[in-house]
Amino acid sequence: MNTKFETVFRTYSYRLYPTKMQQLELKALFDLQDHAFNDWADLANRGVAQGKNYETIQKEIESHEILTERREDRYALSVTRSHVLTLARRLCDHQIERIRFRLPDRQQRSFTYKTVGISEHYLVIPSIGTIAIRGYRPFPDHAELRYAKILVDCYGAEYRVDLVLAVSLPIAEEQPVLYENVVGLDYTQNGLYVTNTGENAGYPGYRRIAQEQLRRYHRAAARFRPGSRRWYKQKQRAAKLERHIVYQRRNWQYQQAYKLCKEHDAICVETLDLAAMKQANPSLASKLNDNACAAFFRKLEQILHQNGKKLIRVDQHYPSSQICSCCGAYLGKQPLSVKSITCPHCGVTIRRDHNAARNIRDEGFRHLE
Repeated sequence: MNTKFETVFRTYSYRLYPTKMQQLELKALFDLQDHAFNDWADLANRGVAQGKNYETIQKEIESHEILTERREDRYALSVTRSHVLTLARRLCDHQIERIRFRLPDRQQRSFTYKTVGISEHYLVIPSIGTIAIRGYRPFPDHAELRYAKILVDCYGAEYRVDLVLAVSLPIAEEQPVLYENVVGLDYTQNGLYVTNTGENAGYPGYRRIAQEQLRRYHRAAARFRPGSRRWYKQKQRAAKLERHIVYQRRNWQYQQAYKLCKEHDAICVETLDLAAMKQANPSLASKLNDNACAAFFRKLEQILHQNGKKLIRVDQHYPSSQICSCCGAYLGKQPLSVKSITCPHCGVTIRRDHNAARNIRDEGFRHLE
C-alpha cells in the first residue's frame, strides 16, 4: 500500500542574542525594509486618491525600485512589495481606508531572509554573521527551509528568529464516525464554547485577568516623553505581558483541541461572522478578541485533519438557538439577554447555549450523511 504525503508548514522560533554591533546592523536592515514599505504604500495611497485602478498602481509599485547593494536583501524587498500589493488590492476594493506607514518605534520589526545557517548554539545570517541562539530543537526529517524572519520584539527588548519549514507528513486514514462520538460546540462569551452535553470549556480569559496590570503599564508610559528611556521601559513591560497573554491563550487552545480530538470522531461548529458581531454590538469586541474563537477553530481543524477526523462547519444562518432541540419546534429569535428558553410545545427548559450546541451537532451529523 502506497502511503500518501502532504506538505505542511511548521514555524520553529529561537531566541537570539546579538552583540551591540550586530544590533546596529539589524536596525539598518529593519530601516531598509520599513523605508521600502513606506515608499510603496505612499504610491498606493496617492494612486487611489487620484482615482487610479489597481493595475496602474501595481505597475507603478513594481517599477519603483529600492536600491540595495547586497543581493540577499532583494528577497526581503520582494516579500515587502508583495505585502504592499496585497494591501493595495484591499485599498482599491475599499476594504481599508489607507495603508498605514510603518513607524520606527513600533512594538515589532522584522526582516526576511531566504536562507540562513543554523547549528545547536548559533545562527548564521548573511551580511550579519554568527549570532548566539537559545532553545534549539532538531528539525523533522526531510524538512526544507522556506524562509527565515528575524524579529526584534517588545520595543527592542528581545530578538528572535522564526524559521518556516516545509515538512512532508503522511496523510492519516479517514476514521469512521459514530453518532455517539460526534460533538457539537456552540460559541459562548463566557468560556469560549458549550458542548451538546452542556459542558462549558471554562476558558479563563487571560487578557481580562491581566487587564488592570496592562492599564498600569500604559498609564505609566503616558507620563513620560515618547521615545525616552523610561517610556521604552514601560512599553516593553506592557508588550511582554501582551505576548505572555497570547502564549497562555495559544497553549490553552491547543490543550483543548487535543482533548476534543482524542474523545470524539467528528466535531461540529457554527461559522461566525466576527466582524459583523463586533459592528452590531461593540460591547462584545473585548471578549471576542480575548476568546479568539476563529484561531481555536483553525487549531482544532488542523489537529483533526492530522488524525483523520473531521471538523464540520454549520452555516451561520442556521437558526441553532431558535429551534427546540427536544421536539424541533421553532421558537423564534431571542435577544442575547435571554440565557434559558422554555419550549411552549414540549415544556422543556434548557440553557440557550446548550440547546444551540445540540442543534449544531444534529445539523452537522446530517451533513456527514
